[in-house]
Amino acid sequence: MSLFSKNTALSHLLKRHCETLCQEEHLSPEIITHALEKGSMVLLGNPAHRDVLPLLVGQPAKVKVNANIGTSPLRNDKEGELRKLAAALEAGADTIMDLSIAGDLRNIRQSMLDACRRPIGTVPLYAVAQRYIDAGKDPAEFSPEELFDEIESQAEQGVDFMTVHCGITERGAAWASEQNGRVMGIVSRGGSILARWMRANKKENPLLTEYERILKCARRHNVTLSLGDGLRPGAGADAGDAAQWDEVIMLGRLARTGLESGVQCMVEGPGHVRMNEVEAQIRGIKTACHNAPLYVLGPLVVDACPGYDHIAGAIGGALAVRAGVDFLCYLTPAEHLTLPDLDDVRAGVIASRIAAHAGEVAMGKASALDRENTMSAARKALDWKAMQCAAIDPKTLCAKRAEHAGEEVCAMCGEFCAVKMLR
Repeated sequence: MSLFSKNTALSHLLKRHCETLCQEEHLSPEIITHALEKGSMVLLGNPAHRDVLPLLVGQPAKVKVNANIGTSPLRNDKEGELRKLAAALEAGADTIMDLSIAGDLRNIRQSMLDACRRPIGTVPLYAVAQRYIDAGKDPAEFSPEELFDEIESQAEQGVDFMTVHCGITERGAAWASEQNGRVMGIVSRGGSILARWMRANKKENPLLTEYERILKCARRHNVTLSLGDGLRPGAGADAGDAAQWDEVIMLGRLARTGLESGVQCMVEGPGHVRMNEVEAQIRGIKTACHNAPLYVLGPLVVDACPGYDHIAGAIGGALAVRAGVDFLCYLTPAEHLTLPDLDDVRAGVIASRIAAHAGEVAMGKASALDRENTMSAARKALDWKAMQCAAIDPKTLCAKRAEHAGEEVCAMCGEFCAVKMLR
């Protein structure tokens, strides 16, 4: 049986939006169908998310950018997070992840679903853990039934993709501990909660042992599973260790099982990876995971630049895209420091969009090269309107140009302008 015969929600979604998707991606229906069938592409879109604009992620579609937002115990302002959502979309984010861990999470999530036609992602484990932490209890006390109920509830609510840390095992969690040589241990929130649960209960990860239950729910609602990297390296020194690859191999198996069951799966990747190791990491993960769409945080190529992690991540992101990454999760100047504000959100989205574009230019993608050529021609003609249209961030172009907008040349060169000089 084909993917579409098993997943009728996906089949109906593609039929309704196929023409638009083909125009957006410059791909034929046959190419899209084939890529979805073999699992190298996913179509994000839960029919319960009202008026959602479905989105293709994976090869050969364009590289996409995600923005993380959400409340925290120290800053819990739903309206502020909705303003960040709007800022992220205005800056060009393709998807939003609600990572809220404080307040009325269901209400916050619904507000975001209502305000955003782009696909929305979540981490259901956070909602379960929040209930315990708010009550002053150990999050390791949660029952698997609570977690599966939360996944079902969020799918019914309309969440389009979910991070589920199914690949972390008791063995991998032990290997990732500082006692076994890791500098940073486990830095994933979801990974740390599950590692704590496995240690306290002396049982294997319930998301792994009862994976079929997640698949049934995801298939029914066309929720794409973003198979989480709970053991991703949190320091460049930890990249490529046994714990990371133990999880990657398991994620590859789970992605294949999901596809065979009619469920779309992405795989999440690193993390902190030094620049000379990025290409090998990405190619290795793509191979181990059967070319499933790869969704990465950065990667951050250096650890020593707090306040500028969006730049470290953009460098790694560009290298990663060239090596085969399909989906970039932004980093902001606030990473590792605090909850991002509106300016941080905007800076993070733009940095990741530049990384995606740089990678696609290096790959020779026609749409990216067309944009480059358009900008070059506009600069040669001193055509500022055309430059604005070609710019990744036209808003900043206009703001920087505002003081001298009436001049043909820029304020750096004036009459020394090389282009004007040689006309």
